[in-house]
Amino acid sequence: MKSLNKKILFALALLIGAYTASYYVTLPHYEYQQPGPLPSTFDLFYKSRLSESIAKHARPGNEEKLVRYSPGKTPLAILYIHGYGASRAEGEYSVDRIASALKANTYYLRLPGHGTNNEDHRDTDYPEYLKVSEDSFLMMNQLGEKVVIVGTSMGGLIATYLASKYPDKIAGIVLLSPFYDYAPVAAKLFYLPGGKWIAALVNGKIRKSKPIGPGERLKEHYYEYWYKDQYLSALEHISDLRKLIAKDEVFEKVTCPTLLEYYYKDEKEQDVTASVPAMLEAYSKFGGKNPSPLNRKVAISDGNHVLASMHVETDKKLVESAAIEFLKQIMKK
Repeated sequence: MKSLNKKILFALALLIGAYTASYYVTLPHYEYQQPGPLPSTFDLFYKSRLSESIAKHARPGNEEKLVRYSPGKTPLAILYIHGYGASRAEGEYSVDRIASALKANTYYLRLPGHGTNNEDHRDTDYPEYLKVSEDSFLMMNQLGEKVVIVGTSMGGLIATYLASKYPDKIAGIVLLSPFYDYAPVAAKLFYLPGGKWIAALVNGKIRKSKPIGPGERLKEHYYEYWYKDQYLSALEHISDLRKLIAKDEVFEKVTCPTLLEYYYKDEKEQDVTASVPAMLEAYSKFGGKNPSPLNRKVAISDGNHVLASMHVETDKKLVESAAIEFLKQIMKK
């Protein structure tokens, strides 16, 4: 019996070791590559992105958007990156108002796999998110003397990656509820090898959102700009992206001025999608031992995970005023 127990324990140890090793083998990797030169003008770049959105049958209001306050460069230009399963409508209302106050040329990108259909969302992996975001960012110097990135949720995670990689090219970042970890503990299953298969066994292949009820913060047309039902396996893309970016060595390279806005009233009323403790921990590590003196964090007590959309009820006056004040400081530098 003892011999059998030893064999069983040995076999279990091998299985645990193999599973642990598989976690590290499956760590995501990304390297930016340009198969050819980017378009010579921003208008040509914008036209090419819109053409792809048309070919993918992007829904109205989900495609890219360019707002110009000058045919040339403005002192400040804003690149907006939306979050997972969302569209530009996630931040368009407030960012439009911020851009208007600062007279800043502004570009809203559309992440691949978004604003089209559930199958496209399921089948589009995180490297494509990063490729389009990086292409867009590298074109932004044609819109402004200084470039800032505003990112919501997963868009904030991508903004963090770009800020760490291009510290001399980004004047600042505004992070609205950035996603550095899931708030629900159960969702962390997707970090593990085979996690999506286990989740599918428990919850089924499709994650269904509940209908919008009376008295909720979400407004009537919300699901015209977000995926209402999503393949659960698509969560693997954002989970891999988080494993790639949400690291101390990345955070410490974010040396540009950073504004963090997040929904937090108290322990019970706070962001239930993205982890607030993870946001605050990342913020504390930005710049390493030499964080920017302009760094600022603002808790929005009357909020939601989505802070800057016309389709979600939040304290937009505070969201916008904090961003305008922060960006004015950047323009003075």
